[in-house]
Amino acid sequence: MHKDDKGQNEDWDGIIRKMIADATESAPTEPGVHKMPCGECIVDFFLNAEGQERWLVAGDARSYTRETVAIARHGEHPWQRLYTLEDAAKEISKLAESQGTDVHTVLDGLADAIDGRGARRVARERRDLPTESLSNVAERFGVDLEGL
Repeated sequence: MHKDDKGQNEDWDGIIRKMIADATESAPTEPGVHKMPCGECIVDFFLNAEGQERWLVAGDARSYTRETVAIARHGEHPWQRLYTLEDAAKEISKLAESQGTDVHTVLDGLADAIDGRGARRVARERRDLPTESLSNVAERFGVDLEGL
């Protein structure tokens, strides 16, 4: 290897490290569901039981790290945080409280606002689920139903 070859390799290493740093700088720091910069892919960013970041891309069986998802999945759009089911449940609960009504009434109103999607049927099915079932699911996902 010539002296110039080594210097050129070091330059490329620096360029690549800078590209990785730039790509990861804009990646989300708050766990949640996000639309990626490509504008199409969705990623679920969460912390596992050991506190390590995991990034799951919809339709891809692999688990990514912050660096690998930022490098492999890039584009022109900014990252966009999407609502999770927990976020939606909290917002629906707040809306019910502000309207002085119950969650079921709010859900029925939302179902009426959505045409042709079968939302009313889904809302009825969800409402008729046994409370114990819902509690078990909420517990499994770490959602405190009492706090909603």
